[in-house]
Amino acid sequence: NPNGTNPDQVAAHLARLGVQARVEPMPRGHCRVRYHLPDTSPRVTIIVPTRDGLEVLRTCVSSVLEKTSYRRFTIRIVDNASSDPATLDYLAHMDGHPQVKVMRYGLPFNFSAINNHAAAHSQGRVLCLLNNDTEVISPDWLTEMLGHLVQPGVGVVGAKLYYTDGRVQHAGDAVGPGGCANHLHACIEGDDPGYCDRAILAQDLSSVTAACMLTWKDVFLRMKGFDAVNLPVAFNDVVYCLRVRQAGLRVVWTPHAELYHHESYTRGADAVSPERQAQARREVSYMRA
Repeated sequence: NPNGTNPDQVAAHLARLGVQARVEPMPRGHCRVRYHLPDTSPRVTIIVPTRDGLEVLRTCVSSVLEKTSYRRFTIRIVDNASSDPATLDYLAHMDGHPQVKVMRYGLPFNFSAINNHAAAHSQGRVLCLLNNDTEVISPDWLTEMLGHLVQPGVGVVGAKLYYTDGRVQHAGDAVGPGGCANHLHACIEGDDPGYCDRAILAQDLSSVTAACMLTWKDVFLRMKGFDAVNLPVAFNDVVYCLRVRQAGLRVVWTPHAELYHHESYTRGADAVSPERQAQARREVSYMRA
């Protein structure tokens, strides 16, 4: 349609399907569908792994607590052997917050194992895996992601993430580019619509990053979580999404849940050490195989 998509027609179509939603026009002639949540909205456990990194951790947790309009959530900070006194003081203080719980994980760093452990001990029906170096931008980020997740047949929902300077860091993942898997639309300007406007439209994709990922707890446990043996650091989220799709569920990415991702801040020199580089090569080899 040269004049764009008609919101009234989309709303009528959704009504015929029995889908409760509000349809809004977008500037470039598209429609945004805001799905209604059920009367009894699910409780969300937001899992935030960390090791020290007080500056970004405090920003992340404060932004979730202060900006998130959807309130049925608990933040579970998983402390992987922090040693900085200021960070330990902060964790002790936040453990008394009514919406925050601190869990200790003393084994060597394994991103997959940390999230698996926290998920198994979470109370919410929905899990939100969230990096400690993220920061909420849009207050309705969780409402938006939940709206997609509660639709029939959806297993995972991902968000739109931005670098600190406002460029796009993540607009979903595609398997294949770079010989493995890459973020779509990385480094374009934040308001750039992207290829065929796909940087501004909700869509099904191969996978999304666990820097901010929503999934059902029962699905996560049924899939046995992330692969902690072969993928302890990278690509665990990609494989999880592929397995969710293989099980017949959808993976959805939405541009309307927006957060900053101040990327890999707390990994520090370890991220470029010879040991980490060797591990990265093993993970890429496993993925390609």
